Amino acid sequence: MVLPKEGGLTKSDELKSVLKDIELIGDIQASSIVSKDGLMMVSDCTGNVDANLIGAMVAMLIRSAGHVVEELQKGGVEYLLLHTESGDILIMNVCSGAILCVVTDKYENLGLTIVGMKKASDKIKNILGG
Repeated sequence: MVLPKEGGLTKSDELKSVLKDIELIGDIQASSIVSKDGLMMVSDCTGNVDANLIGAMVAMLIRSAGHVVEELQKGGVEYLLLHTESGDILIMNVCSGAILCVVTDKYENLGLTIVGMKKASDKIKNILGG
């Protein structure tokens, strides 16, 4: 059961609000917040997308990237960028319990998106207490 915080909003409502703010960055096609275990916390994925499957794969990707950078002694993973023919997928570590994933149009400004994701990440940390 998700209990409301002060002001009557649940954590889920607050996280959904963060995703709505991310949409204002620009050509964002989808966004989601996933637990480190791969469970979908909130998502605005639409269409024929299995959000739960995407959540599990996102968590697996960030975990695998963590193993690679550990082996190369490069510190921790801040974010992953998957550049595709039709756009980009950015996956960002938020805190010990959450991952932020954003799917962009192919013409989206990556720098602006990353800055927006970092701001969103701070909000998510505050909401989750991490």
